[in-house]
Amino acid sequence: MSGSNGHGRLLIGRKAITGYLQIGDPMFYEFIKLGMPARVINNRWYAHTDNIDLFFKQITIKGTREAPEGAE
Repeated sequence: MSGSNGHGRLLIGRKAITGYLQIGDPMFYEFIKLGMPARVINNRWYAHTDNIDLFFKQITIKGTREAPEGAE
């Protein structure tokens, strides 16, 4: 579903959100714990790509001081 302003789109369902992020369910729930903007309404997850992109922009703006071994 496209936004009326031509930016982003609404993602409906956990599979749509994890597909957009190219992650599995365990990582999805880790990001939810970190505050990723998604909401459950009537037992279905909803998120907007603009909000998800902003969330990742904000949490990655300050890099980590140490690189964990084995990180891809």
